[in-house]
Amino acid sequence: MIDIVLCASGRDEVRIVHDVARGSSGRARIVRRCADLAETAAVVAAGIGDVVVIDLAVRGLDREAAAEMLRGGAGVVGLRSEEGAAARTTLGLRIVVDASADVEELLEACERALRPESEQESGGDAWVQDTADGLEDLPPQRAPLIVTWGPGGAPGRSTVAVNLAAELADAGEQTVLVDADTHGPSLSQMLGVLDESPGLVAACRAAARGTLDDETLDALVPAVRGRLHLLSGIGVPARWAEVHRSSLEDVWESLADRGGAVVVDVGAPLEEDEDLSYDTAAPQRCAASLSAVRRADVLLAVVSSDPVSITRLVRERERLDEIGVGPLHVVINRAGPPARAERVEELLRSRMDVASVTILPEEATTCRRAAWDGAVLAEAAPRSPLRRALRDLAARVRAEHVGVEDAGSTAGADDPGAEGAGAGGADPERAGAGVAG
Repeated sequence: MIDIVLCASGRDEVRIVHDVARGSSGRARIVRRCADLAETAAVVAAGIGDVVVIDLAVRGLDREAAAEMLRGGAGVVGLRSEEGAAARTTLGLRIVVDASADVEELLEACERALRPESEQESGGDAWVQDTADGLEDLPPQRAPLIVTWGPGGAPGRSTVAVNLAAELADAGEQTVLVDADTHGPSLSQMLGVLDESPGLVAACRAAARGTLDDETLDALVPAVRGRLHLLSGIGVPARWAEVHRSSLEDVWESLADRGGAVVVDVGAPLEEDEDLSYDTAAPQRCAASLSAVRRADVLLAVVSSDPVSITRLVRERERLDEIGVGPLHVVINRAGPPARAERVEELLRSRMDVASVTILPEEATTCRRAAWDGAVLAEAAPRSPLRRALRDLAARVRAEHVGVEDAGSTAGADDPGAEGAGAGGADPERAGAGVAG
């Protein structure tokens, strides 16, 4: 017998209770009638019931709440009304029936919800971002998720992210730059965006409600420079609790479906917070970084060319392995005296496995001038060695991961000195204390 926890509107609740009691033939029973989402979540957390049947229009119900019930071990069946917002979304639930369905259809849905995921009709995860009806609706190529991460200490993650995205856009790719640093969001300021809104929060909120469609996403990623679009950060770090991992997964998928390239800037910490939340369902402080790093198609680990930063990266390698990170592409920033770039690269390779190493020369004055102007290096210092090195990095990423075969031919084609920039040969007139992160 299936024990059902029911959370529905008054008219539907009365009818379902009556139909299950009279027409289930002993296959199911209603063990709890819940008044709201909070009571339903508490019942699931207490281990009561096998299946939750819940109206998608219940106040407060979103993808995170639905995912939490599924993680609690209960099967979940959504009831969809014929009218209103709930008729246009499933909140990522695979099993949804009309609120007016007869008892036989409802019981079949409950039985499907209890089957292993591999035996459910849709297969795969129990909750995922809603997809288009057919593959013909998808763009020819999904956008790779390029994540810039690095150990603590401001090694230059944001500087690399902004300029890498700008170079990809200048090379012809529709590029979305995402500020997912929940500890120190900064990309809007670096790009000189005056009218900043918490775009990442709005995207997660829309994803949680199941309303993150193309029109909504387009409004959240305005063009800031040519083909470069920006999904701004959370504004102030105190809003980190509004960014949930389940919603972020849907945001990444929606951005990837747009095609082009997606560059994500994340914070340094990669800790899990479950041990701190005891037995309650709480948001994770590092959810954005963890979600992006796990989902990354290309992970660029930005490290400053000094012993402290390099040691921090080497120590974080074990944590990256725990997360499941694949090939690690290291970007050594601020390369310059007293240590030669080749020596730093040799030291790094001797202590950890890396897929590639890119050297960026030290140019603090150039970067400070670009920051004060709210400009990227392609605007502020187009012929600087640092800009050339970043352009070469973008060309390699584009050729290897975005799928443009001739991307490499654009880098350095008009500038004979571009090739040597990656070796740390900074212009002495421009060299300074380091790249601001």
